[in-house]
Amino acid sequence: MKMALKELRYNKKKYILIEVIILLLMFMVLFLSGLVNGLGRAVTSSIELMNGTYFVISDSAEDIITVSNINAEVYEQVANELAGEVTTLDIQRMYLQKVGEEEKINVTYFAIEPGSFIEPELMEGISLAEADVENPIILDDDYMLEGIELSDTVIDSSTSIEFTVVGFSKNQMYGHTSVAFISTDSYTSIRENLNPHYEVSYHALVTNDEGIHDLDLEGVVIDDKQTVIENIPSYSAEHTTITMVVWLLVIISSVIIGVFYYIMTIQKEKQFAVMKSIGISMGQISIMIVCQVCFVACIGALLANILNTSMSFALPQTMPYHLEFTDALGVSAAFIVISVFSSLLSIIKVSKVDPMMVIGGEQ
Repeated sequence: MKMALKELRYNKKKYILIEVIILLLMFMVLFLSGLVNGLGRAVTSSIELMNGTYFVISDSAEDIITVSNINAEVYEQVANELAGEVTTLDIQRMYLQKVGEEEKINVTYFAIEPGSFIEPELMEGISLAEADVENPIILDDDYMLEGIELSDTVIDSSTSIEFTVVGFSKNQMYGHTSVAFISTDSYTSIRENLNPHYEVSYHALVTNDEGIHDLDLEGVVIDDKQTVIENIPSYSAEHTTITMVVWLLVIISSVIIGVFYYIMTIQKEKQFAVMKSIGISMGQISIMIVCQVCFVACIGALLANILNTSMSFALPQTMPYHLEFTDALGVSAAFIVISVFSSLLSIIKVSKVDPMMVIGGEQ
């Protein structure tokens, strides 16, 4: 390690240049990783943040919650037989309008029972259960960018039913659309207005009680939260594709670092030849190279994480960016490990250096 640090100090200009390249490459990978997570959360965050573990979905829905249909009889059976609390969930994409404006705003309704355990945490306002209005609604904070405020009235564009905004919640997205939480009664009013013959049913039942697996239920399946998330339309295709791009960039960036070190190794053949001729073992030289690569990669990853975190605070709210500490740590660790493995090419090159040939002893 001491020999590696001496080499870094002696050739500091070259290593600073490599450090800058590592910083830029790592920053690019981390930023793209944040975008991947942000896009994923734009599809799934409302389900991810929901305080529910198990979802009862009709077996014909193929684990897609929005095409499921649970009738009232199944709900009553589960509510009567299950020891823990169970609640209903309906999901419907519609359009909202501000009073006095014709522009339609995309919205995904999450119809829930007021006061149930899946009601979202609020950043401001009151819950559906506390609201003393006919049709309360809790909106994702993105609607604030549309100029909507607490106590404003918004209208369902298909039925002209008016809702009063009673609260805002953060990071509530489903299928790239901001979510609005309404009561089951309000949702029933919308469905009856659109279809006079509508019969009450639910997309899913939600519970945290593991005893749900012990109930004898026909025509339904019990899915955990991750299964529901993975079967949200477009989630798997988007997430898999962009994640592959991220990890491909990690590998390519690490290999680029290995190539830089290989070029530097070629330039320093005589230096390595002299080191061998004075008795420094190949094992010591290998340790020196690995320590140099590891040190430079670690510093670059650390600086890239600091820069990425600092920049994330300046990004606009509309940008789907989200990077967890564990994700950043995983990407950084992979980058460092692959960089170290890339240095093996340099070690192989050094192992083939013949001091007699390089320093002219062959004459």
